[in-house]
Amino acid sequence: MSPSLGRILVVDDEAPVREVLSEYFTSQGYTVDEAPNGDEALATIRRDRPDLVLLDIRMPGIDGVEVLRRIRKLDGTLSVIMVTANEDVTLARETLKLGAFDYVAKPFDYEYLDRTVSAGLVQSSATSAADEAVKADPWRRLAHAIFRATRAMNATARASTGTRLEAAALAAAREAAARRASVATEHLEEIELLLSIAADLGDLPGTDRTLVETALEAARRALPAAR
Repeated sequence: MSPSLGRILVVDDEAPVREVLSEYFTSQGYTVDEAPNGDEALATIRRDRPDLVLLDIRMPGIDGVEVLRRIRKLDGTLSVIMVTANEDVTLARETLKLGAFDYVAKPFDYEYLDRTVSAGLVQSSATSAADEAVKADPWRRLAHAIFRATRAMNATARASTGTRLEAAALAAAREAAARRASVATEHLEEIELLLSIAADLGDLPGTDRTLVETALEAARRALPAAR
């Protein structure tokens, strides 16, 4: 049996939404827990900390915004992605100031949801108690640097160059883990080209580019030398 890609807690008062998200992420290789309200979500986090929380913003009783505030008091490193209806997007943006990692709108764009969850898991790992171990892993370091850089891009840049950078980073990590060094190298070359394009278009600040390039070089060094 393959190891889980991470533990996700889905918090939503609507059972069909919980079921859809649970089935989807389970099929993608994650372990998924569910909570129908804020109280049960907080109890689950205290009992068995997940790696990431998908949290509905509108719930009876304790709403998602208050649950987010309480999560932040419990755990400052746990990534929380807010789930919102389109009419609540403005409120969802405000939750970023309270410590939410990102937000996704219903109905779900699963490609975007996948990338957001992957980025959230990288962020959660990079800021957890295992921080030093993560820093020592060049592939996690590269993914973290890229996802952090793309989140700072404007919407147009993130939807084009940013999504390609994120996909290439995850693909490079997968190929490296499978010991397919030549394929991983191709993805690293793709990242380098995309970085150059983003910089030329003014979509990537110099400091972010430097961080990604430093992580990129570390990933290259981690690959076995070609024979």
